[in-house]
Amino acid sequence: MAQEYLEQRGVEYARRDYFKERFTREELADVLRRAGLTPREALSKRSRAYRDLGLAEREVSDDELLDLMVAEPTLLRRPLLLTPEGSALGFDRKRLDALFGTDKMD
Repeated sequence: MAQEYLEQRGVEYARRDYFKERFTREELADVLRRAGLTPREALSKRSRAYRDLGLAEREVSDDELLDLMVAEPTLLRRPLLLTPEGSALGFDRKRLDALFGTDKMD
């Protein structure tokens, strides 16, 4: 959905499939820092790994979450878009419109 949204608006982007090209812990920490997000805010509570690891029932530190996200990328909400103007996590049309404008397409 996000990819189609960007393409329809002619937004150039670089895509990283972090299932195939995994983040290192340092890279992920940097990406989240640049996006202004904590690991908890970027956590996908819909993922199977979230349920399988019992994360809803456990107290897990941000450091532990980073390690888990590196090991199990499905724990990271998608898509995560970074721009010089800001970031967006998940397919949030209002946030994307704010970042990329709605004047190119409705």
